[in-house]
Amino acid sequence: MSGVFEDPDPQSLPTCKPFVGRPFVVRVDESAVSSPTFAADIVFMRRIGVRPVLIHDVGAREPAQWLIGSINRVGGAAVGLDGLAASTLTASAGESGAVELRGVNAALLHLLLEQGYIPVIASQGSAISGAPLTVDVDEAARALAGAIGAIRLLFGSQPGGIPSDDSGVIEELTSSEALALVASGGLSSDLATRLSAAALGVRAGVDAAQILDLSTAHAAIVELLTAQHLGTQIISNILVG
Repeated sequence: MSGVFEDPDPQSLPTCKPFVGRPFVVRVDESAVSSPTFAADIVFMRRIGVRPVLIHDVGAREPAQWLIGSINRVGGAAVGLDGLAASTLTASAGESGAVELRGVNAALLHLLLEQGYIPVIASQGSAISGAPLTVDVDEAARALAGAIGAIRLLFGSQPGGIPSDDSGVIEELTSSEALALVASGGLSSDLATRLSAAALGVRAGVDAAQILDLSTAHAAIVELLTAQHLGTQIISNILVG
């Protein structure tokens, strides 16, 4: 199998142990799809017992299909679906036409994860009438991660994190610091949306969220194998220990 270890043993990879048996949500962007290692990294996660769930924008269905094929070619069992399936995502449209995510039914995802599948979800929800509604993908990723008890929530984004004053990226923010930075208005709309979703995901119970460049080789599994964090990590305000 190209790009992954054969029959990886979690016991030989101590940094992986906290992740085994836990869901791991990745908000996929174009950089992930173009990465030569991303598909193999997702299969590696599944082989050591981590339970990856991928979510993408509705407009990226063709790249998502390509990614599903890539995962399956290197030994994974990816399944494409959207929030309409079993009303996984429910949503409503207000008078202005803005779509609001109303809830997550995680039963189908839990079933697929228990059976070893890798869900690849389009951010489309179901209205009460059953009609399809396009849901903001960052908001959908946040809600899914909280609903399934994800240990990590990754957002693919350029330039690979939240810019800092010294031309690099901020390595770590608490959820409060992240929301304050969003409120300051100094970020692009895309970064602000992702950072807000990351912070709210952590507040909903996700252990930590990251905004990073998923095109970097093995970016999705660096945290499983090392103590290193790529991009910007968002953590709880509560310090443990």
